[in-house]
Amino acid sequence: MKPWMPVVIAAAVLMAGCSAHRSGPRPTVPASPGPTTVGQLCDSQTWPRQLPNVVGRLLYQAKDGELGCWDNVRGVAPDGHDPLHSPAQPAERTYRIVAVSPAVGAPTGRHDVVTLDLTELDPLQPPAFRPCDWVSEAEARGMLGGQVTLEPYGDQAGSVDIACIYNKPGDMGDGVEVDLQVPGAFLVDAASQFALDSRHGTVVDGVGVKAACVDDPTTSPPSTTLLVLLGGDRLLRVIQGNGSCDALKRFAQLAIGRIG
Repeated sequence: MKPWMPVVIAAAVLMAGCSAHRSGPRPTVPASPGPTTVGQLCDSQTWPRQLPNVVGRLLYQAKDGELGCWDNVRGVAPDGHDPLHSPAQPAERTYRIVAVSPAVGAPTGRHDVVTLDLTELDPLQPPAFRPCDWVSEAEARGMLGGQVTLEPYGDQAGSVDIACIYNKPGDMGDGVEVDLQVPGAFLVDAASQFALDSRHGTVVDGVGVKAACVDDPTTSPPSTTLLVLLGGDRLLRVIQGNGSCDALKRFAQLAIGRIG
């Protein structure tokens, strides 16, 4: 997900109900006996775990995704610096993982050192995905009531977190982000991430395997996220500041029809 958009953080979801714009009340997501924090989810895994194959992945996605439960991950850029712990200033570059140590599949403890050899991403490399085809500009204009600009994000080869951001002129955070996470984007899997992120949400019917709407009053502006669990270990998030579940559901239905 693009950092500036209002997002739902799994470790601190402090919401109740859905947007005040919805037409009627929805049932809350049933309480789950499972983990309620990222730390608990990681603690619940059997350690040591096999190190996942993150070769070819984008560094920032791997660190927040499949490697997110390991707490001693280090990167080695071509010039030798560690972008994770000593990022370059004023802005760090984007890196792809080319090798991992210990070897992929090796049983590795949660606190063991995991070293990632990196190569700098070529900014001229053509995109591998077209996320802004999921909802067209004309469709977004119709739903948002005016002009929009489309910005793809995470569309490089090897990306496991792919998004399109629909910005409105003079946008104060009320544009829409449609974000697809696929295998490799999760600490464990899509189902456990959905359960964690939706636990204070309300049930939304008629989209995906299951779906929930979650409000976050702590962002600026307050944001609404529609979480949709899809088949194939995938999770769709549709996010909007000052949003409504019903509007986000329309975005999700269009996107899912084209994502498949």
